[in-house]
Amino acid sequence: MKKVIILTRNIIIEQDFQNELQRLDYEVFVLKEFFAEDKPQYFEEILSLFDIVIFSETLTNQEFTDILPIVLEKELHYLRRTDEPVPNIDDNHCLSIECTLTELREFLLLGDKRQGQSETISKGLVRQSEQKKQDLVLFYSSLNNIEKKIISALAEGAGKIISRDELCNKVWNHEVSKSRLVQMSTAVGNIRKKIAHAHIDNVRIITYWGNGYRLHDVPNGLMNDHIREYSV
Repeated sequence: MKKVIILTRNIIIEQDFQNELQRLDYEVFVLKEFFAEDKPQYFEEILSLFDIVIFSETLTNQEFTDILPIVLEKELHYLRRTDEPVPNIDDNHCLSIECTLTELREFLLLGDKRQGQSETISKGLVRQSEQKKQDLVLFYSSLNNIEKKIISALAEGAGKIISRDELCNKVWNHEVSKSRLVQMSTAVGNIRKKIAHAHIDNVRIITYWGNGYRLHDVPNGLMNDHIREYSV
């Protein structure tokens, strides 16, 4: 049974609406004292107990705007009962105070389906994130010591261009020579091949001829965060 909480300024006028929700087999709780200086300290904990939050038409738009971030942070489904459009809120979250019981039933059913689709998308994103993490592990574990030093130095640069001499200093402890520079160019080429082999499409090394190299990673700092985690 889905649990619904109605936030209102007047409990008495919510009785008919509460009865309609209960007829649709929802467990309903009506709360009046909530978002004021004397609101219960456990207000946010109360919200966590429910599946759907309904903002009564008795609340002002400002009160609705103030409370909404808390609801969104907890990823709760919400509805705003209203007799007029609500700024910056799409129709999926606006519930007319004139709706019939049938319309209410269908509206809540669609909300449940949308929430289920959202949860499916969320799980898919988590799987993608885990797959990207595995790709990074595969990539980093395939590097030799020189290649690891190069990618680490570029990652520490946080998107800045690092000259070939500076990179050479970091990798070989201030030993810069033509042979080292050639060795570094070869190592950078190998790193690029291993990035492609690991199917990492959001990380690449960009060459700036005459200036040096820059590590492009999305989001910024992705590789540096992974290197720190992998090295622990």
